[in-house]
This record gives sequence, structure tokens and C-alpha cells, in this order.
Amino acid sequence: MPIKLTTGDRIAETSSKGNQEKWRENDRWYKLDLFGYEGLAETVTSSLLRQTNVTDLGFSFVPYRMERLEAHRRVRAGCSSPNFRREGEAILTLADLFRKGVGPHWQEQVTRQPNLAEKVRWLARQTTQLTGLSRFGEYLTLLFEADMLFGNEDRHLNNIAVLRRGEEFDYCPLFDFGAGLLSNLRDYPLDIEPRAHLRLLRARPLNTTFGRQVQAARAIWGPQLEWNFTAGDIAAALAEPLEFYAERDRSDIADRVTVCVQTQLGKLRR
Repeated sequence: MPIKLTTGDRIAETSSKGNQEKWRENDRWYKLDLFGYEGLAETVTSSLLRQTNVTDLGFSFVPYRMERLEAHRRVRAGCSSPNFRREGEAILTLADLFRKGVGPHWQEQVTRQPNLAEKVRWLARQTTQLTGLSRFGEYLTLLFEADMLFGNEDRHLNNIAVLRRGEEFDYCPLFDFGAGLLSNLRDYPLDIEPRAHLRLLRARPLNTTFGRQVQAARAIWGPQLEWNFTAGDIAAALAEPLEFYAERDRSDIADRVTVCVQTQLGKLRR
């Protein structure tokens, strides 16, 4: 049965791709699919992240599950996740952190850095100075690697955040992979071979290739992400989420997701 969202806590979550509607209900967040199969991308990504070393590194990720959501008098696919913020805790994006802590012209300081590695170092150094989170470089490297693995091209600085509680800060769980796995059917139609789409992806926040962004971070802090899932694990992660989409599209979505993960895994190993 579809979940009816009647809460008044609806927001339009702004990203570079558009506005994705998001609700909080009974201490869970619900998100509607916007341009394709974002809910599947979130759910499959979190399933596969369980078979990585994210928690061994001392970090965490947000677990998602698929949902049928009744909104605007229509039943649509989407996903939900638990509210990971503790009482009195707020999410502070890096864009807001830099705006408040560095100044309104902080982007000019990033631009003046001589190369990509120094731009990545600047992001981590400023965050550490403003929050006291001494391992933020390792966290940022891990996030860039995960984005590369899942082809998530929407990791702008409003999608990288820390948790703030009073004057104390903590690392945010890895979240918001909905733009990954070629989920945006407006930009990446189903009738085009997925590898052709993968060649077009650009990594944010530094507007470069995923490989160059990851290489720049790894050159400073070393590789972080390790994984132990197989093609069978990818298929298992896809099995239940695919049921939420039109039967005619399921094989194409499964193929795209599998090609995306396997291709990006190959690139990460280099």
C-alpha cells in the first residue's frame, strides 16, 4: 500500500539537477523520484556500501529503502531513510560553512589554488580549521571515491556537509547518491548504450573527471574505499527495487546499473 504523505514538512530540495520533493514523517525522510529512478539509485548504492569498508574507517552512510508514495493524487516511486540527526543537531553544508567562516568570496580563494590537488587540499584544510574534524581529508577522499564508483555527478558543496551540535562538529553520513547510476532519464535516455553516457559524466564539486578528482585526493591522503561485492551482489541489490518500476524498463535499468558499477570499479582500481 502506498504511503500517504500528509505532513506539512514538505520541502523542494534544490540541486543542480532540479527540485526533488522531500518530506519528513515519523522520523523518516521520504523522497520522490524526479527524473527517473533516483529511489533505486539510493537504495542500491546503500545496499552495496554495506559491503565496503566505510564503517571500518570510522565513518557511516545513510541506509535507504524503496517506497511507493502517494503525493499530488498520484502513486509514485521513491525512497526513504531514517533521520540520522540527533536532538539539537543540524546539517551544515560546506557552502554555508565557507560562506560564514571564510567569507562571501571564498570561491575566489579556491579558484586561485594552482592545481586540482591544492583545491582539494584547500577544501579539507578549511573544513578542519573551522570544525576541528582532523580526518576530513580522508572523509572527502572516501566520498569522492564513492561518487566515482556510483557515477554520482551531483556532489556540489551543498551536498557535502558536517553535523553541528552547539559548538561541536561531527562527520555526516555519506548520503544523497540519487543522481548516480545514470538515474536521470532526462539527461541519459534508456535507449542509449550506458558506456556512452558514462563518458559524459563530470565530477563535482571541482567540475573535472571522476578519475582526476579521485587521483588528486588520493595523492594527499591515499586510497580509502575498499569493496568486496560481485556481479551477483549487484543483481541481488537490484532485485527488489526494480519491482517499483515499469516492467518494460527493468532489464534496461538493471543493465545500466550493472555496467555503471562494473565500469567505474575498473577505473577505481587503476
